[in-house]
Amino acid sequence: MFALLILLSALLSEPSEGDASDCGLNPQSLELASLVINHTSQKRTAMRCNELLAEIAAKRAASLLNGQIDEQHTPNQILIENGYRFASFYPPTGNQVEAVAKNMRSAEAVMTYLTQSNKHHDHVLGYGEFFSRQNELGVGYAENEAGQTQYVVLIAEPYATPKIVYKQTFQAPKMVTKANCPKNWRHSSDAQVRKVCKGIEAREKQQKK
Repeated sequence: MFALLILLSALLSEPSEGDASDCGLNPQSLELASLVINHTSQKRTAMRCNELLAEIAAKRAASLLNGQIDEQHTPNQILIENGYRFASFYPPTGNQVEAVAKNMRSAEAVMTYLTQSNKHHDHVLGYGEFFSRQNELGVGYAENEAGQTQYVVLIAEPYATPKIVYKQTFQAPKMVTKANCPKNWRHSSDAQVRKVCKGIEAREKQQKK
């Protein structure tokens, strides 16, 4: 009975499919994360929250809202500098990871904007082979005293150790017989050839006696 209670407790504590409880640091970001994961047009078969991405997204949202940004500082660079390691084939600069929306009054409005945006649609919904591989999510939200809002959605493919397969091939040993003993076998660089041919010659001499 005690073991059964432990098992039930563990099952209840595990996040269910579509759970977004670790995808953001506040209710607004969590709501948007849930909409991204559970959208009816979402092409990714599975997504998981990444706490580091959520923290980066929250800081990024605050920076964008306050205008504390360097236009030359790209989202890919920001992830790297904050310790997130994405797939090795991602360029170190540019943007393959971030979608943003400003001054939206609700997560639903943000989701509508992102899914209708030519710039963000494929990234957010996982369209195409590149974006469909991105399965880690973090969402940030910031609001200032004037009521302005900023949402940041970070979706990326985490680094994976390359799988290297070594295939060993073995050649069959070379069989040396009288038929393929070269005339100049005594000067052969192959010690095995010299040894075998010498033995063959010795046996032939024995047989002639």
